Amino acid sequence: MTQNSFLSNAAQLSAITRSTNGALKYSTTGNSFVDQFGALSSYTRPRTMSDIYSDMSVLFSQNKEYAVKFAFYIRMITRVVTYPNGQKSSTVQRGAGLKHEAIVRFMWLAENHPDIFWANVHLIPAIGSWKDLFKMLEMDAMYDGVLDGVTFNIDWNKLGDFILAGLANPNTSELVKKYLPTIKPKSACATREAHAKNKVGKFLARKIFGNKPYEQYRKLKSSGTAHSWQQLISKGFMSQIDFSSVHGKALAAMSSGKFIINNKLENKFTEWLSKQDTVKFVGYPHELFSKVDQITKSYQSVTLNKQFETLVKVAKENAVDNTSMIVVRDTSGSMLSAANGTSMSCFNIAKALALFFSYMLDKGAFANSWIEFNRQAKLHTWMGSTPYEKWANDKSQVIGNTNFASVFKLFAEIKQRNVPESDFPNGIICISDGEFDATTLNQTNVENAKMILRSAGFSEEFVSNFKIVLWNLQGSSWTKYETYTTAENTFYFSGYDASTMAFLTGVKDVDGNVKATPKTDVELFEAAMDQEVLNQIAVQ
Repeated sequence: MTQNSFLSNAAQLSAITRSTNGALKYSTTGNSFVDQFGALSSYTRPRTMSDIYSDMSVLFSQNKEYAVKFAFYIRMITRVVTYPNGQKSSTVQRGAGLKHEAIVRFMWLAENHPDIFWANVHLIPAIGSWKDLFKMLEMDAMYDGVLDGVTFNIDWNKLGDFILAGLANPNTSELVKKYLPTIKPKSACATREAHAKNKVGKFLARKIFGNKPYEQYRKLKSSGTAHSWQQLISKGFMSQIDFSSVHGKALAAMSSGKFIINNKLENKFTEWLSKQDTVKFVGYPHELFSKVDQITKSYQSVTLNKQFETLVKVAKENAVDNTSMIVVRDTSGSMLSAANGTSMSCFNIAKALALFFSYMLDKGAFANSWIEFNRQAKLHTWMGSTPYEKWANDKSQVIGNTNFASVFKLFAEIKQRNVPESDFPNGIICISDGEFDATTLNQTNVENAKMILRSAGFSEEFVSNFKIVLWNLQGSSWTKYETYTTAENTFYFSGYDASTMAFLTGVKDVDGNVKATPKTDVELFEAAMDQEVLNQIAVQ
């Protein structure tokens, strides 16, 4: 059915808003799924349950399959997924890796559509963690099923049975043991969260062992091998640690802090490190650089480089790594604001993402180059042979305004030097908080960018096919958009997992065939939802 043109135009006018610097923007793209996909950075700071429930309700009313897939996408950690039966996904599965946002969406499903929740609960620890299920029970215990004006109802017995099945499964038992809550004396539980964990632990102990179960439960938890390195630390046996058994974020913390030096492990760690081609890490690029200013030892920079290379290796698996797009990085004053859910600035997270793209998309002509923009645009090249060296050698600083148009004026100036169109990038990956300066005409910055390219003499084919990727990093602002209704060649990304860029540059199936690349913002969202593990979700 054709939408009434009056209603369509009225809705667009109602969506008009402004950036902090006065640029024309929209509060919505007109598509709820594109809106939320493009707002993932704002979800890294835990939102209220009422806000999350409201967003989930909107999506489910429009398309229940995509609503459920998106909830799982939000939680999914980028990696090869291991299913409860021990089988693995055929390729890397990509997602936003957000915990709180996804867990609350799962709780919405359990409350409002329990049939769908229980049909898919087995995928939660596969795409996320067994800890997610314990967290759901803990939240229920903390707030008695009511928080932020919404209710939630978790069937403890049913979820307990599922956890027990995980304990009985040799493929998952060690991970389940790792996350079993420790039961403590009431006097040692100083917070509501501690009391909630105790309640969950006692519930599971009784469910597993019946009467007087706590000592048996304690022995069960301590028998786990997934956290053996932590047990060695607690006993003071530091020299016995096998660094290969330590998970990636703990290794990063050990290396960047004083743990290695204080425990006289520098020689042992350096020897172990020299034998590793890569060092495991599951997380975001910026997390590796969070303590980069504290690096004083060579093993610290080597650990960072090898963990960075691990992230790149995972991101490149089954992804097309050749692109003609160039990274554009916002270095304006507003980028000093703290990025949601982190202790880092938008400036430094943008720097980490830009550096990551130079490795992930390393076969394109512009892989090692990037454009900085604030008052004006400047071309830069990453200098150095390792991620740490390139980070340290980048001397860009926050300054001035957010003159997005200057990027295209730079293109125009180069075009006047008779540089052929074939030598130009065919798009940009702009990493910014989106607080662009106003244009001279009452246009969005995307409309203005295309006007500048046309005025400079670029062909209509070049301009119409030019891709503008807006990777949104929110600081204190809310998400705003450059387009209204389905937009061709303007795409919205958000969040801190750069590997998801593969949905635009191209993803290969198990046979090596490249799936069709998106042409619109809606198709980009649909491409992200078209993954092996997400296609297993049952919504009937």
